[in-house]
Amino acid sequence: MGGTSRGRDGQVLDGPFAYAGSKWAITVGVDRRDYLRRGLRTGVPQLPTRAEVDSVLAMPVYDTAPWNSSSNGFRNHLEGWRGVNLHNRVHVWVGGHMTSAASPNDPVFWLHHAFIDKLWADWQARNPKAGYQPAGRTPNVIDLHATLPPWNNVTPADMLDHRRFYSFDT
Repeated sequence: MGGTSRGRDGQVLDGPFAYAGSKWAITVGVDRRDYLRRGLRTGVPQLPTRAEVDSVLAMPVYDTAPWNSSSNGFRNHLEGWRGVNLHNRVHVWVGGHMTSAASPNDPVFWLHHAFIDKLWADWQARNPKAGYQPAGRTPNVIDLHATLPPWNNVTPADMLDHRRFYSFDT
C-alpha cells in the first residue's frame, strides 16, 4: 500500500501507489495536486483497538431516535459520530486524501470500507432480531423502505443481506 509521505505536501513516496513509481491516477481535487496524499498518524495517534471494535459489536441496538449523529446505538459508534469512533478515526489516522471527499482516491479507502462492511455483517449475525432503524416512515430520515438517493430504486431493506452480493472469506 505504500507508506506515509513527505511532510510538506503529503505526497506518497513509496510503494505501488507512489506518484513517481506507477503514476497512480487520482481524481484531482480542489487543491489541483495530481498525486496520492497521506499523513499517517498526524491527525490521531492510534487506530481503533480490538477491544474498541468488540465494544461496538457488543451494542445490542442499531440506532435510536432522533436518528442523526447524536443518536446512541451501533450505527453512530461504528461510523464514529459517538463513542470510540471506529470508521472516522481510520480516515483521520491515514490522513491526506482519506480526510476529504476525495478519499476513494486512496486504495486504503476500499480496504477500510470492506472491513466496515464486515463489522456490519458481524453485528447483524450477533443481533438477528435487532435490525436497521428506523423501520417506519420518519420525516427527514432514510428509513428501512425509503429510497437511497441517487439510487432511486434501492432502499436500505434491499441491502440488508450482503450475501446477495458478496461474501467474506474469514
